[in-house]
Amino acid sequence: MTPLVAGPLNDVEEDELEEGLALFDEAKFWHAHEAWESMWNRLKARHAPLEEILLVQGFIQTAALLLHHQRRNEAGVEKQWVKLRPKLEGWSVAWGLDVNAHLEAIESYAADSGQWTLDATTHQFPRTRG
Repeated sequence: MTPLVAGPLNDVEEDELEEGLALFDEAKFWHAHEAWESMWNRLKARHAPLEEILLVQGFIQTAALLLHHQRRNEAGVEKQWVKLRPKLEGWSVAWGLDVNAHLEAIESYAADSGQWTLDATTHQFPRTRG
């Protein structure tokens, strides 16, 4: 299967992506979710490709999964994992992000549900560019 390829973002979408990433990397998962939700709504409004809209929705859901992990909410982690996995599968990189490496890391948090040995605050969204 050929990996999906993301199209360019406009300046506002790029800013929202970067804002969400900065918040995500600071483990401010709720706030990252909010920044990405604005981007997600903007992509929908301009009729961006569905795969890109779903990709951003998957980013939102990874933030939610890590928030549930922090709160030791097993059902919340499992519910988000089931929803986000198909949205991120098939992507290698998008917008300078290593989506595949991110998905692998998030899978480890999903598998840790109920054990709580991992610290979600240490996860940084993997980049492919500086």
